[in-house]
Amino acid sequence: MALIIVIFHSAIRNFGMGPLFVLMGSMQFFLIILTSSVYNLYFDKYIFSPGSSVLFTSTLFCILLVFHTESIKKVRSLIYGLLLSNIAITLLCYISLQQIYLDNKSYNVEFIKNIFNHDTDLFLLGTCLLYLDSIFLIILYELMNYKFKNKFLFLKILLPTSLVCLFDSVVYYSLNNFSDDIYLDLIIGNVIGKQITVVFFSVTIYLYLNIIGKKHRFTHPKKIKDVLKIFSF
Repeated sequence: MALIIVIFHSAIRNFGMGPLFVLMGSMQFFLIILTSSVYNLYFDKYIFSPGSSVLFTSTLFCILLVFHTESIKKVRSLIYGLLLSNIAITLLCYISLQQIYLDNKSYNVEFIKNIFNHDTDLFLLGTCLLYLDSIFLIILYELMNYKFKNKFLFLKILLPTSLVCLFDSVVYYSLNNFSDDIYLDLIIGNVIGKQITVVFFSVTIYLYLNIIGKKHRFTHPKKIKDVLKIFSF
């Protein structure tokens, strides 16, 4: 995922933002399937979903990368594009599922039901959290830019995404799985999985920005008020 994102981002000069935006929008359906149905066990105890740990985290890194190298208008377009694509996917899955329930003659109906029959409330919760995560991520990143200017690029990538992923893991599973017996295992597993992914993506994005010569942003917030302009989203 890290390699795919940097390849598509590097193609912006030749093809514009479209391919990268389409990539991230299309990945949302893949994210839904993995998050709702695929969980892995590691250390013989902790459970994590590759959809949440890898694909969701990669979405945040893509947002941060676009914000670092492009204008705020473009990252706003990406965020709202992801939100609208998530809502559209949910609506289409619901309509398709209702049609499948009315059609008992289709081949592999049960398999298709399992794909489309994800928890709508759960997915809408994830969509709302994606919006909040994106805002928090940009604000934290801009605060570090305000404080450190052109220094500590790796930490400016690592710390905001690490904190936002921690926030997302705790809130998501607290709202959805608080009463489950494996509640703590789910949170711990998700936190560990995301933090490992954060480190890997941070290293990849940091090396990529150094290679293409965009280590520093062209503009930095001069006042705290400039950071808070993010709420214009």
